[in-house]
Amino acid sequence: MPGEARVLAAAEASLNGNRRGLRKLWPFLGPAFVAAIAYVDPGNFATNIAAGSGYGYMLLWVILVANLMGMLVQSMSAKLGIASGMSLPEACRKRHSKPVTIALWLIAEFVAMATDLAEFIGAAVALYLLFGLPLLPAALVTAVGSFGILA
Repeated sequence: MPGEARVLAAAEASLNGNRRGLRKLWPFLGPAFVAAIAYVDPGNFATNIAAGSGYGYMLLWVILVANLMGMLVQSMSAKLGIASGMSLPEACRKRHSKPVTIALWLIAEFVAMATDLAEFIGAAVALYLLFGLPLLPAALVTAVGSFGILA
């Protein structure tokens, strides 16, 4: 891929010391930005704020453990990708039988839908809180916005 060759050339220039400042780090930050954005979303903020206002610091350990587990899984997936050149789903497909692979795919789809549902509800609640829009119309506006972005 042409984009991949450009990234590799930029990474090599950074490692050789030909780049300075933030430009030196830029080739290595792409996946990090994608992973970081997964944690910064309206649903996550709404959930954390609601839990914090209701339970105070009693559930702080849950946030800590969840973030540590997320970092562990992401670092292990990155190591797998570096060592084998395969993503986690590709490695699962190569290693496991077809029924196990289908079960893993269904679980991943369910988790993705649950995550998207939290995002969707978070956006609808945000429209309700910011503009006083009732939840059903806020959900419809969120749905139209989501389809517009994905189209």
